[in-house]
Amino acid sequence: MALALTVAMQAAEEPFEAGQELIYSTINTTGTERGLSIYKRKQVIFFRNDTAYVAAVSFNSDLDPFWIATEIEELPLDEQFAYDIYTDKLIFSSEGSLYQSFWRDNKWTFRTHVKMEGVNARMKHPYNDSISEPKKIQRIFHPTLAKKGDRLYFAAQSKGRTDLDIWYSDRTPDDTWMAPHRLPCNTAFNEDHPFVVGDSLLYFSSNRSENRRANLYYVDLNDTESKARISVLSQPNSDEIGIVVVDNRVHVISNRCPGGDGTCDDNIYKLEIVPRAKPHTPITFQDIPESIPQGEDPIEAMPYIFRTLTESEAAEALKRGDSLRADHIVATQHQGSISPEQMAKTDSLLKAALTANEENLTATQVTKNIARTRDKIIFYFDLDNDQLGAQYDEDLTTLARTMNEDSESSFLICGFTDERGPADHNQDLSVRRAQTVFQALIDRGINSSRLMFTGFGERGLVIKNAQTEEQHAKNRRVEIRKIR
Repeated sequence: MALALTVAMQAAEEPFEAGQELIYSTINTTGTERGLSIYKRKQVIFFRNDTAYVAAVSFNSDLDPFWIATEIEELPLDEQFAYDIYTDKLIFSSEGSLYQSFWRDNKWTFRTHVKMEGVNARMKHPYNDSISEPKKIQRIFHPTLAKKGDRLYFAAQSKGRTDLDIWYSDRTPDDTWMAPHRLPCNTAFNEDHPFVVGDSLLYFSSNRSENRRANLYYVDLNDTESKARISVLSQPNSDEIGIVVVDNRVHVISNRCPGGDGTCDDNIYKLEIVPRAKPHTPITFQDIPESIPQGEDPIEAMPYIFRTLTESEAAEALKRGDSLRADHIVATQHQGSISPEQMAKTDSLLKAALTANEENLTATQVTKNIARTRDKIIFYFDLDNDQLGAQYDEDLTTLARTMNEDSESSFLICGFTDERGPADHNQDLSVRRAQTVFQALIDRGINSSRLMFTGFGERGLVIKNAQTEEQHAKNRRVEIRKIR
């Protein structure tokens, strides 16, 4: 029986073994990274200083940042949180109390206490666990969800104790939480930062080792008597204080020293997995619908991002008989023909571009022609016009020079219109505006493989129901965002 259990536990961690060690992520900077959480559709949020960044797992298992999660920064959360994709709800701890927040009007709002039987609400369901005493829970931290959002794991401090233990609670039919249970794998030391993989493998950080380092441990949730075992992802002389797993690709917060140079801040490390092949199913420009049906969801209704084909892609496309325009502009379909990883990144890029518009009202004017927020450059266009005059030449040249200095990054160019005129005309105009900037940057030496463009038409208005020409002008724009 003991042998069978050992084999089962070893097999449970096999996806993260393959003889490789965690390696330093390229997303790190000087300083510390902390608070890994899963967000939206397989995205990852982490904190650097007081800034929350959203990232997606790229094809080489690294994290690609593409926008600052200002909506997360507005919540007083204690770093790691739980996002429920099924109800679009956020569950987070703040100063030891558990809260939930709902996505309304492009922000997290309606912050309310999470009701949990035996902790901050009366018992309604039978409870026969002699080991766990919910009423002793004093503070709760770092929640994470499992079982399609119906089970909540968290770290908790009990009255009269200073250490943290891992507990879990199940959702009730009325969307509150049952009295929680303390896991048998806890010790007299700290157990924190739980994360569940596949509803069967629970990871957590614990300082139970002899040198009191906070290493990662895992336990088989299918075996109620299973003891925690130290993970192959840990090192004896480092601390691991958080983990997320996206499609078997692992990211961990650790203070191990990269390269032996003595830099031992908390940083993100990744488990290098064999890169997945990039999808290649381009759709020709002629296949793009002339207009987007009215009433569709704004994200689902924006299915195309445009780019130029590389020489090898163009050759392959022509070999297949695809009809291409002379400039080889193609559209990558947002749904169906791209991988889940790219779809996660695309979802985030489009949603950020479509919804993060209020910040435009306080954009800093860089020159007479362009403005800047902390994560994008904005060009403004004349009414019903898709061209940039000679007065923009210096601005475009300066922008291209800056992009070339940042040679590892790619950029998304998004076009918008005001709300006057037919919707199908505005959609086409927004794409043409984005393509104008796209082509202007290529003409100034930017490799086309680093650029993508798309258009939102009259959606994503900075000022809704604009009345004056000055207000309309804020909506007629092209925004440039860094992808990574």
